[in-house]
Amino acid sequence: MIYQSGLIKKDLSVLKKKSWYNQRFDGCLNLMWMISELEIKAEKRKMPGGNDRLHLGIFADHKVDWYIDLADAKRVANMFLHRAKKENSIGQKLLQKWQTDEIAFDQLVAKFSSDNFSLLSNRDLRLLYKKLTMVYIKALSSSSLIDDFALGTDEIVQQEINKLLDQRQIYQGRGNIFSVLTAPVHQSFINQAELSLLNIALLIGPLKLLVTKLKQPVVKKLVTRHQQQYFWIKNNYHDSYILSERHFIKEIQSLLKSRIDIKREIDRIKNTPAVNRAQKRKLFKKLQPNRYLLSLLEISEKFSYWQDERKKRTLLFTHCASLLLKEIGRRFGQSLAAMCYLTHDEVNELLAGKVFPPTELLARSKKTFIYQKGNHYEIFSGARAALAVKQIFKDADHSSIQDFRGLTAATGKVRGRAKIVKSVKEINKVKPGDILVAVMTRPDYIIGLKKAAAIVTDEGGVTCHAAIIARELGIPCIIGTKIGTKVLHDGDLIEVNANHGWVRKVK
Repeated sequence: MIYQSGLIKKDLSVLKKKSWYNQRFDGCLNLMWMISELEIKAEKRKMPGGNDRLHLGIFADHKVDWYIDLADAKRVANMFLHRAKKENSIGQKLLQKWQTDEIAFDQLVAKFSSDNFSLLSNRDLRLLYKKLTMVYIKALSSSSLIDDFALGTDEIVQQEINKLLDQRQIYQGRGNIFSVLTAPVHQSFINQAELSLLNIALLIGPLKLLVTKLKQPVVKKLVTRHQQQYFWIKNNYHDSYILSERHFIKEIQSLLKSRIDIKREIDRIKNTPAVNRAQKRKLFKKLQPNRYLLSLLEISEKFSYWQDERKKRTLLFTHCASLLLKEIGRRFGQSLAAMCYLTHDEVNELLAGKVFPPTELLARSKKTFIYQKGNHYEIFSGARAALAVKQIFKDADHSSIQDFRGLTAATGKVRGRAKIVKSVKEINKVKPGDILVAVMTRPDYIIGLKKAAAIVTDEGGVTCHAAIIARELGIPCIIGTKIGTKVLHDGDLIEVNANHGWVRKVK
C-alpha cells in the first residue's frame, strides 16, 4: 500500500456520511493491517468487484474498533443475490478456488519454527516474513466475500424465509425456524478442541485419579498431542500464547471438578452437526423453499464453515507472525509491543534499514487512526488520531432507550444481569447466569460464553461467531442490535427474548 498524506482530510466530508459496520476486539495495527490488506485485495477469484474498497481502524489500549463500509458490504452482497437467482452451489464453487492456497498456508505453519531464526541473515529473515505474509494473504483473501455476504444478506435471507412462511401460513415459532435453517452443520475448531479435552477427561475418570492417570503413557500422549494441536487457541489480533501442557491439565481438572456428565456432553457436541443437518432437511421437506432461498442458505452454510476455518488460520498466523516480529525487533532494538504497531510494509522497510523513532511507535500504541482506501492509506497517532475520530464519529445519546431489537441467532428467553465485554481481558467478569453483551464475540471469549445465559451483540450475521457458538451451547442469542453495548451497562437486569428478537431493561 502507498502512503498518501492528506488522504483523510480530502475524504473527510464523505467519511462523515458513511454507514459503518463496527467490529471490536483485542488487536494491534500490524495484525489488523494484514486482514485489511487481504480484504481490499482485488483478484479474479473474488468475482469482479468482490473486494472491499475502504476501511477505518481505531486502536487504543490494545483494542481496535474496526469499521467496514456498509456500502461495500451491500455491493458485494448484491453480486451474490444476483448469482443466487441463476445458479446453485455457489458457496462450494468459491470454496474450491482457495483450497490450494489454504493447504499451502497450513503446510507452512505446520513446519514453522523459531529454533533457527537467529541463524538467518537479515535478508533471509525478510524473505521468510514476506513468504509468511504473502501465503497468508492468498489463503484468506476470501474474507471480504465471507464478511460482506453475511452483512449484506442477513435481512434478505430473513425476508425470504418470512415470505415462505407467509405462503405456508406458518406464524408461530419463526425465530426457531430461522435459527434451524441457518444453523451450521460442521464442527467448529472450538468444539473440536473441547471434544479432545473431554475425551481425555473421560479416560481419566474421577478427579481423585487425575495425578495417577496423567502418569500413564496413553494419557500423557493424548495431553501432549492436544497441546501440540491447540497451543494457539487463545490467540487474538494482539496477543500470542503458547499454551503449555500444564495449562490444559488445569482445564481437564476443571472439567472433572464441574461434575458434568462428560459422556453426555461428548455425545451432545459430537452429534450437534448431524442434528442440525437432520432438522434442516426436515424443514426443507416440509416448507419446500424455492431455488433462490436454497441457494442463499447453501452459501450461508458453506461460509459458516469457511469463516470458522479462517478464524483458526488467523490465530495460527498470529503465532507465526509474532515469533518473526519478536526476532526482527530484537535485531533492530524494538520490543515486540512496538513491532505490533508497524504496518506490514514498514516491517519490510525496517529490515531494509529504515529507522522508526520509538516515540512514534509508542504514540501509535496509545492511540492510532488508520484510513485505507484502495491501495492508499494514511495513519494518525496521538492527538491527531483523537481529532480524526471526533470529526467522523459523533456520540449519540442512548440514555432514554429501554428496549431494542436485533436478529435472532438462537432462540430462547431468559433474564439476567448484563456484563459488557470490550476485551478478552474482561471476560472473567461474566458469571454463571449473566448476559454477555459485546460489539461482537471472538473465539477467545469462550470461557465467558460457556457461563452466559444469553448473548447480545451490536454486530454480526447468521454466520458470525456469536451465532455459531450460541447454537452449539443452546443459549439465546440476538445479534446485530447496533446499540446493545451503548444502551446497557454492567449490572443492568435485562430480559432477552430471542424468540422475537428483542432485549429490554427490567425495572
